[in-house]
Amino acid sequence: MWKTLAWIAASAATLTISCAEEQPPPQTAASASGTKSPIGGACASDDNCISGLFCEKHDPGGQCLKKCASTADCGPGAVCSDEKKCYQACQKPVDCTRKGYACKGKAPEMFCDTAD
Repeated sequence: MWKTLAWIAASAATLTISCAEEQPPPQTAASASGTKSPIGGACASDDNCISGLFCEKHDPGGQCLKKCASTADCGPGAVCSDEKKCYQACQKPVDCTRKGYACKGKAPEMFCDTAD
């Protein structure tokens, strides 16, 4: 009886360890919830962004951006940078809530971008 219980316990422990090693890759907030990210939102590909935006994959956690000629092209809550990309607007550092991002630029057109 004790040998059977010991075998069952050992088998359960092995199964638990092998299952724990097969974790899926972390998802972005957009892909986990099934919604698409707005400007400044996390992404892993263009498909994670709202239509008309692209995913800047080199930024921490990816960042949905839009090409622009002026801030008028960006819509509410976003500004056009000197790189001609729409970024999430900010007025102070706490406005940029994503890890690895900071409020940059000059008032009144400050935006959240990667922290240097």
